[in-house]
Amino acid sequence: MKNKFKIKTNDGSYDVLITQHLNKSLTLVLNKLSISNKIFVVIDSNVFKCHSEKINKLLGELKIKCKYFQFRTSERAKSLQSVQEIYRLLVEGNFGKDTLLISIGGGITGDVSGFVASTYMRGIQLIHIPTTITSAVDSAIGGKTGVNFLTTKNLIGSFYQPKAVLVDTRFFTTLPKIEIHSGIGEILKYGYLSDSNFYNFILNHQSQLQSLRRKELNDVLQECIRIKSAIVSMDEKDTRVRKILNFGHTFAHAFESSSGFKIKHGEAVVAGIVSALFLSSRLGFVNQGELDVFLKLPLSFGITQKLCALKNEEILTEMKLDKKNSNDAINFVLLKNIGELLIDVRAERRDISWALNAMKRLVRV
Repeated sequence: MKNKFKIKTNDGSYDVLITQHLNKSLTLVLNKLSISNKIFVVIDSNVFKCHSEKINKLLGELKIKCKYFQFRTSERAKSLQSVQEIYRLLVEGNFGKDTLLISIGGGITGDVSGFVASTYMRGIQLIHIPTTITSAVDSAIGGKTGVNFLTTKNLIGSFYQPKAVLVDTRFFTTLPKIEIHSGIGEILKYGYLSDSNFYNFILNHQSQLQSLRRKELNDVLQECIRIKSAIVSMDEKDTRVRKILNFGHTFAHAFESSSGFKIKHGEAVVAGIVSALFLSSRLGFVNQGELDVFLKLPLSFGITQKLCALKNEEILTEMKLDKKNSNDAINFVLLKNIGELLIDVRAERRDISWALNAMKRLVRV
């Protein structure tokens, strides 16, 4: 069982570690870093509520004075206003360039914390401790930071790599069912990026993953983290191969934004994958028989009924603001086969609408 993965970037390398000994792992990481006596912790307030004893013990054993900010997370709180609030606390606490910022929480906490770390005094050290499945397999790894602006998800952000990512799956045990469901939804993407064996493993172990059965969950986490670590090491700034990690996400982010963020990210990703599969079929990259096979995974997961209320025109408007676009064209990641994805594929509005309508028809069945 491999629990340690290394990401190599132009600015150095760092480890992503799956651990059952968070205190020891964090201490070992800190011993390698050059920090003074300044640690600032941004922690999801819900995580602190559920794990206050564990968090206090973790921070108490560091033997370094820590100040922490309990962040009330929501997509609306993923904003420049939240960034400014953390800046204010850092300034008032006399936190300097040698500060270490530790983010403890899910994707929203990590994205906001990462953006703060990348911009405060032009960059301070950062460690991610993801507490959701989605952040553990995706958002905490690879250095993407960002906040929402107006109605658009992650419109403002930066690339900024952490010094380490420490994944402790015991945090998952207090997640609401809907958050677990959303996290498994994000995992589905990796089924198409890996191989048929992994695709079938996720397909055949939905119930075990939803119930957080340790063996199956660890197996899946390891493969997802292995894939993302390898891809980020090859393409840190999302210019080539890293774009395949956006499979389903051009649709998904538009679903989230146009719903006023009432749809969970993982739910949006599943619907986005279905839409991308239909668009892949529409543009001739997969035939009907292949499409039927590739749809089995997201259909075993289910598609949220909330999507039926979204209007195609509003979805298309949000898609125009997607960061992956160029020359006023909407760019998609589409599928040719398991492990074989196509990047920067452009599609006409009528084809995008056709794929959206095909996805909605499945929801109504």
